[in-house]
Amino acid sequence: MDDFDMGLLDDKTYLVAVLRQKMLGMYPVFMYRTKPKIEGEEYLADEWNLRKPLKECSLRIERRGELLLIVFTYKNPGSPPALFAVSKVDISSERNMDYYIKPVGDSSRYFAIRVTDQHGEREAVVGLGFREREEAADFNQCIINFQNAFARERLGKAGEMAHQE
Repeated sequence: MDDFDMGLLDDKTYLVAVLRQKMLGMYPVFMYRTKPKIEGEEYLADEWNLRKPLKECSLRIERRGELLLIVFTYKNPGSPPALFAVSKVDISSERNMDYYIKPVGDSSRYFAIRVTDQHGEREAVVGLGFREREEAADFNQCIINFQNAFARERLGKAGEMAHQE
């Protein structure tokens, strides 16, 4: 898959100094418009127009340091791939994974995901759908693997700090 301008995340020093691990790639995935929700209210795929996705995309999940990037790209006939949206998951902050990615309440193949444009200027929650349950399970497992690795690294750092004291 191609690389795209990701703003500050593509700074030359950052690219060299930070772990970059590609974790999953998948095509096709489907993006949907979602209705605004009140905090705590669950998303339902049945409320989306599942017959008419907003966009058919490729998905790439990559870890860059403590961030998990979920990159959605699309390709129009005769033109190079273009960036549709990015989800920059930062669970090192005060936010947990549910802020960024939520499974919907009525299907195992759909998720609500918080995305931004490539410059981080606009943010929205869109629906993410997979054709097969196995693909959705792979996506979900990738997210769980990231969370577990992040938690282990945090525990390791805390142990090192305690050992140094």
